[in-house]
Amino acid sequence: MPPADIQAIERVKREYAYRIDDRAYDAVVDCFTEDARFDTPEGERFEGDAELREFAASIEDAFDETAHVLTNPVIDVEGDTATGRWYLTLHYAVDGETGTEQAEYRDEYRRVDGEWLIAHTAVVGGIEH
Repeated sequence: MPPADIQAIERVKREYAYRIDDRAYDAVVDCFTEDARFDTPEGERFEGDAELREFAASIEDAFDETAHVLTNPVIDVEGDTATGRWYLTLHYAVDGETGTEQAEYRDEYRRVDGEWLIAHTAVVGGIEH
């Protein structure tokens, strides 16, 4: 596995986290392929640019602030596709109260025109503290 591919995949996932926390929803969509899917732990699925932007914007309605902390990536590359697992710790604030949730991202990535993008994300589990 070329280290440059792994670094590019890690970069796009970190960009996703910063962009959603910065509420840069159009930029969030740029981290995904045009036909990407996002599955929530509650069983919701968002597909394609418009639905992904809608999902990202829903974060603004649900939380006053968020900080997505991603750790322990395990990435496997095979040609122009890859899979990845990450731990997610989500710090958030709602109405002056703060909290933390833990979950796991299970991702699929695809190289499109030389750029690694997220093709599918599933958020698995979720423990609230």
